[in-house]
Amino acid sequence: MDRNVREVKKVAEELLSNGEIEDFTLGHDKRHHRIEFKFKGKWSSIPFAQSPRTPYGPNYARQQIRRRIKAMS
Repeated sequence: MDRNVREVKKVAEELLSNGEIEDFTLGHDKRHHRIEFKFKGKWSSIPFAQSPRTPYGPNYARQQIRRRIKAMS
């Protein structure tokens, strides 16, 4: 597992332990890795790069998840 994927997994586990999301899975499509998360019984997914161009990749994934949660609320 690549470093960025591990870091995004840690972010998702942190959000899960804080109760912000209900569940998550890591997946992959033809181009990107994906994190799929469950919030209020609905699943949503966020694509992220295997190797980010900046060192802020995990923080960007966290921001995107929180933006989706805010939009779903």
